[in-house]
Amino acid sequence: VTRLHPCDLEVRRGEVLGVLGVEGAGQRELLRLLAGRLAPTSGEVLRPSRVGFVPEDRLRDAVIPDFTLAENRALADAGSRRGLMDWRAEATAADAIIKSYDVRAPGAAAPMRALSGGNQQRFVVGRERTVAPDALVAENPTRGLDVRATARVLASIRALAEDERGAAVVYSTDLDEILALTQRVVVCYAGRLREVPAPADPQDRTPYSRALVGAEP
Repeated sequence: VTRLHPCDLEVRRGEVLGVLGVEGAGQRELLRLLAGRLAPTSGEVLRPSRVGFVPEDRLRDAVIPDFTLAENRALADAGSRRGLMDWRAEATAADAIIKSYDVRAPGAAAPMRALSGGNQQRFVVGRERTVAPDALVAENPTRGLDVRATARVLASIRALAEDERGAAVVYSTDLDEILALTQRVVVCYAGRLREVPAPADPQDRTPYSRALVGAEP
């Protein structure tokens, strides 16, 4: 089944690219291609050697609740390392994430399930930013978070592009959040991708709404 038709897309340094789409429109496959979690059946995807990925369902795809924060930090390198684990180094790395991303946790030995949803999400964002400092792909990164946690997660993503060295691609079901966070917006509809230029009136949502249902510009 074709989930995403052939398309051309360039993500530029120093930008946060927004992605919109209704359920099943192809955005899931697009983001996983960009993050290196899926291989294309045709064409080519050029990406940095490491791309951070914040999935929509963190408890299913990003963390193991019964593992400690140090063990969850080590998941970022799962499948890429061999030999004995240096758990002291993993604990140090987890403590650095806790400090830098304001994760409310007693330390690296705390189990992931002891954290609130917002703190879990900040830890995931911090982990992915740490292992891949120049590129991040995020799916609904603020889903289920309160206002304070949402602001901190979005600030972490925005900071990636502010030094014009990195770039981020963010999908969200919240149109206002996408427009406030990103410089460009692309819309997926029935597996096809198109960029929607910003309207002259910043309050005009019509071009995005029409693109989401496949209407002509």
